[in-house]
Amino acid sequence: MNRRSFIRGIAAAGAFPLLPGCFSAGKYAANSKVRLAFCGIGQQGWYDIQQFRLFPQLFDVVALCDTDMEAEHTLECLKAYPDVPRFRDFRKMFDELGGGIDACLVAVPDHSHFPIAMEAMRRGVAVYVEKPLAHTFEECELMRAAAAKYGVVTQMGNQGHSTVKYHQFKEYVETGLIHDVYKVNVHMNNSRRWHKWEGKLTSFPKAEKLPATLDWDTWLGTASFHDYSRDFVGGEWRAWYDFGNGCMGDWGAHLLDCVHQFLLKGDLPSEIRVLSQNGSNKFVYPMNSTLQFVFPENRLHDELTLNWYEGASNPPPLPAGFVYAVPDGIPKSSANDEAAERRQKLFPGKEMYQRDGMIWQSLSHKHPLHVVGDYERKLPDYPPEFCTHYEGFLRAVRGEMETLSPFEIAAPLSQLFTLACIAQRLGRSLKFDASTGGITGDHEANALLKGSPGTPRKGWEEYYRV
Repeated sequence: MNRRSFIRGIAAAGAFPLLPGCFSAGKYAANSKVRLAFCGIGQQGWYDIQQFRLFPQLFDVVALCDTDMEAEHTLECLKAYPDVPRFRDFRKMFDELGGGIDACLVAVPDHSHFPIAMEAMRRGVAVYVEKPLAHTFEECELMRAAAAKYGVVTQMGNQGHSTVKYHQFKEYVETGLIHDVYKVNVHMNNSRRWHKWEGKLTSFPKAEKLPATLDWDTWLGTASFHDYSRDFVGGEWRAWYDFGNGCMGDWGAHLLDCVHQFLLKGDLPSEIRVLSQNGSNKFVYPMNSTLQFVFPENRLHDELTLNWYEGASNPPPLPAGFVYAVPDGIPKSSANDEAAERRQKLFPGKEMYQRDGMIWQSLSHKHPLHVVGDYERKLPDYPPEFCTHYEGFLRAVRGEMETLSPFEIAAPLSQLFTLACIAQRLGRSLKFDASTGGITGDHEANALLKGSPGTPRKGWEEYYRV
């Protein structure tokens, strides 16, 4: 694989311009509604749908699609839209509705983002794809190329990228307030709502009886074949190398989005170092992991190290006396509240260290930056958020604005996650060559840029052509 040659070859053929945030201006009248299809209508999908429902003046629902339609997790959405056409297979949905879909939400397991989005974009349909963008490095590259080739509106679902955090970070970097950063510590130390194996697996789970509601073949999609097991579904897919992108895929897009876009300028690391892992397994992601990414110098920083800490018992080192500015709604610690005190110390976030001694902190995925110490009074105002991630997507489809997390920005960010996942899977450090888009000196790791052995599954190869 040679990422740069791949992009250069398509561009030379005049297939598309590499423009971030491209959108179909003028496609819709100002008062028209976007015809929106939902792929994935339970769990995260239902959350996204409820956020879209805050803007009923901007869209109409034209289709519901879920591989496990009428299972318990879909019932609330089905009750909300009893008369909307229903599908278990996204291909059948697009075939039957043809040009009746303007935009599509893709809120399904990580491994299934890619084929649905590719099918939609080929048909000129705008796509809002949940994070991470795709399951593999190659899929991210192909999705970026397809978005540019077909000129459709795209958005990845890292909602914090449309909050005040985005506008503040952008302004602080552009004005030089954030400067000479040499180290960034990023951490997700909350307990997980998935992953129950603690490194004890010795095989894939045994086959179980398939639920009558589930289209298992379509659920598997491009992934290598596995017999059905309840341990693969219901959110547990995120823990498996063959289906999910682990904790990094779950939280990386929230915690690293602005750092990657504005400070790292979309670069990929030259090295991914595995500093520690606990509960390693050849089937599922480790329970605790510390990774270090080395980024070559650019015009904003010298060589920079980004350290990633995941796992409930794997906190980052903090300066003496450091205390988080806990967001509103989170209990403040007290002498008699150990749980609140622990959460105050370990709330998901990041710290950025500058050579002048300034330390920036940012919590979760939507809270503004703060400075440790006595610098608060020096911080300038920054532009407020314009609209939510969901409203922004709908208005972009209508040609009124550009999205803030289009695939041109989301793809390299998600490729960073896929490199981390390969390092965790193999349990060893990697060297990456950005000029070729390949992992050097490690054939096994380089092969995983395309995905697990056996992918794409027979019958799904067509989606890997732009």
